[in-house]
Amino acid sequence: MTRLTIALTAVLALALSIGVFRITYQVDELEKQLHSLNNEILDEQETIHILKAEWSYLNDPSRLESLAKRYLDLEEMRGEQLVTFDSLNNPAALPPAPNTTPAKLEQ
Repeated sequence: MTRLTIALTAVLALALSIGVFRITYQVDELEKQLHSLNNEILDEQETIHILKAEWSYLNDPSRLESLAKRYLDLEEMRGEQLVTFDSLNNPAALPPAPNTTPAKLEQ
């Protein structure tokens, strides 16, 4: 009976040892994946930060104003261009549309 108990205990210890080793390797692999994902997240956050900075530069009002002056040939708005909702019902009361030409972009 003691030999049977010792044999079962040895088999159980061997099975548990194999299980612990497998779990350890699985945990190591999952930690590697987690580390890789964290690095990817940091890279993406850095990219987002750079893109936000670039977006802020591209949408700078003074930069947009200079580009509009250079490429759009816009004129300042005149007071007679303003209309009221009441005048929209009467097309004869609307000011004439200005003669404009489309903007030409230089290449």
